[in-house]
Amino acid sequence: MNLRVSGQTQTNYAIANLQRQGSLFAKYQDQVISGLKVKVASDDPANYPSLLRAKNEVLRFSTFAQTMSDATTDLNAGVDAMLEAQQTMVRARQIASEGANGPMEQAGLETLAVELDSLVNRLMTAGNSQIDGKYFFSGTASDTPPFRVAATDVSGRPATIAYDGSNDRARVLIGPGQTVDTKYAGSEVFQQPGGDLFQTLIRLRDNLRNPAFTQAERSQALNASLTDVQNSQDALSSATGEQSANLATLDVLKNRVGDLRLTSLIRATEIEGTDIAEAAVRLQEIQASLQASLAVTSRLLQPSLLDFIG
Repeated sequence: MNLRVSGQTQTNYAIANLQRQGSLFAKYQDQVISGLKVKVASDDPANYPSLLRAKNEVLRFSTFAQTMSDATTDLNAGVDAMLEAQQTMVRARQIASEGANGPMEQAGLETLAVELDSLVNRLMTAGNSQIDGKYFFSGTASDTPPFRVAATDVSGRPATIAYDGSNDRARVLIGPGQTVDTKYAGSEVFQQPGGDLFQTLIRLRDNLRNPAFTQAERSQALNASLTDVQNSQDALSSATGEQSANLATLDVLKNRVGDLRLTSLIRATEIEGTDIAEAAVRLQEIQASLQASLAVTSRLLQPSLLDFIG
């Protein structure tokens, strides 16, 4: 039995072949231009789920990296504020020692007391430090100024400093199930029991100004203030050390998360990225085949005398 292929069938086949090759040409051309060989699931059904997983991991690790970067900024600023407080207490210790270790006229004591007034203000500024409008030492209540003057003496100088922030630290997620404390409660940094920095400075100031003290009484009171200053510095050093340790931990984790993000990014790129050299070769092959098919198809489509007979 002889099967005859009509001219129309040949023409239809040729046109279909042209369309298929044209589609392939457009596909590889797009891959070369865009740099992507997988855009939708139908481009590579077998590997598309792996591509989605890799992209999700890139996004997740990028989020962790940004969170750690923000936490590092907060902690660095917090440590800077605490170092400023440390310098304040160092000067207070010097003043207490100077007042306790020798006879001094009331005018000289008043000069030291005036400097203590400025140190109280300096400490308040450090305690109420902000970044981007958020307070470092208000814990979870970062919109609330942590410290304020709650009471003044008869001369209008600060006598009591109140804490209005939260007693809970603010913390952020820096990895799966892992958090880091960023904004500390000011009460545990500046006003620990036995280490209240504000009251230490205020007591020292008042001891310097007290006109009722004898030299011996003043020396005893200022030596007690020296002990208070040391206790306050120790408490502050403990908080500073904890935040510094958090910064060291963040540095290690940032490097680890950066490596994981890079691994996921490479995996995603391997799946969806175009192999430019391979795609260019395929593009040339398809172009040559398409040109040949066009030549054949053009001959098939030329009308002959038989098309007008019968």
